[in-house]
Amino acid sequence: MLTKRGGLLLLLGASAELLALSFYGLRDFYVFLLQTLNIDLKIFAPNIDQLVFLSPYLLILGNMLIGSILLSYISFSRIANITSIEIEREVSDIRRFAGDLLLVNIKVKNNTRFWITNLFISDIVPDTFDIVFGENYFSLTLPPRGTVSFSYILRCGARGIYYLGPFQVVFQDKASLFIKEYLVDKKTEIIVYPSYEDVRRFEFLQKMYGGLLFGRYRVREKGHGYDFWGLRKYQVGDSLKFVDWKTTAKRGELYVKEYESEKNVKVYIFIDCGLTMGSGTKRFTKLDYATRAAVLLAYIANRGQDFFGLVAYSDKILEFLPARRGRRHFYKLLDALAKLEPQGTSNFHIAMREFILRERRFSLALIISDLEGDPSILEEGIKIALAHKVYPVIIAPIGPLFERITGDRYIEALKEVALAEYMSRRESIKQRLAKYGVYVVDVGPEDILAVALEMFLRAKGRSIAIV
Repeated sequence: MLTKRGGLLLLLGASAELLALSFYGLRDFYVFLLQTLNIDLKIFAPNIDQLVFLSPYLLILGNMLIGSILLSYISFSRIANITSIEIEREVSDIRRFAGDLLLVNIKVKNNTRFWITNLFISDIVPDTFDIVFGENYFSLTLPPRGTVSFSYILRCGARGIYYLGPFQVVFQDKASLFIKEYLVDKKTEIIVYPSYEDVRRFEFLQKMYGGLLFGRYRVREKGHGYDFWGLRKYQVGDSLKFVDWKTTAKRGELYVKEYESEKNVKVYIFIDCGLTMGSGTKRFTKLDYATRAAVLLAYIANRGQDFFGLVAYSDKILEFLPARRGRRHFYKLLDALAKLEPQGTSNFHIAMREFILRERRFSLALIISDLEGDPSILEEGIKIALAHKVYPVIIAPIGPLFERITGDRYIEALKEVALAEYMSRRESIKQRLAKYGVYVVDVGPEDILAVALEMFLRAKGRSIAIV
């Protein structure tokens, strides 16, 4: 493909040749008129012979321009092929947390015996990634059989599954007469987990206060355990092996030792993935905050040796992870959270019916939903949960608080009116669910993580859903 410069030179070369030929034609026409009609054009154009004198030079100039363009094209066509180079992309890790940095290294190899000059390569980056160091494009010259590499650093902006690539490759000759573009469909999948910053902050507090946040909320059950709990008077049916003979000798009546054992909680994190959960500012939607809360809850449960699982739903269950524990299971949950996208209409009733078929044992259900679906459908789902010994706790993001609208007083006033109407509807939902002993906790973007953690620890402290 000719560039503007190449097209201009080709036009000049062709014009020079045409002009030279036109001068020769003008000379022949002059001779014809003089010999046949005895008309001498020199009366009107006395310098006509000088124009004919310029014709050979114009022909040489035109041929030189057109010839140089042809030679440049022949040389350019030998290297302007996508098979002439190899491009490889290496990343520091294909799994990152939102906000983490990602190192990308690009290697370009020349497969030919010729120099490749004016080569432009651009690595296409998703919009949610920020380039913090270097550039994702560069222009270079490759020596024969040589290799050149360059790097740049990205910040993973938002949770999700993204692709780096394809490559845009542009060949250009030395004189910038020709250009050829290719799109190399080489992509690298990057899985971005929800932000881990909340867990790091929690770990920092854990180190500062010496682990008080754990242990205090361990579920203990009196019985035949390993840890001594206390003494009590002997009751008919108690085993004699638990009799404390020293205390019995002192007090004159039988006393037995009582022990306690640790129990674990089985918790399922329900995340509403309806379309309304996708509202909010980019990278700060209600669903984004819900996934961040799920990461923190799963981390706390894993540290406490509790069983944790995930149920992501809209009009059906989108992702289901049975309750397990362990680091590998934690990363499976992170993979599932990275894939979540708002879709469909929220239907907790159908989701709970499907959940009961998959998980028949009782459990604690931490539900993160904006409750913007049909309240009667939500109520039916709560009934099914309670009938099958699934204890629900609802954490409800307040939709208008996630819309960051500032600057216009009129818009701010409308937001206040919308918030008042929104909260009125929310109160009616709370009253419908309160008769079942299920309480809804309203949260905004600033307190959703803290409230989710508090609800889980409170439920665990009350020995709900122990295994």
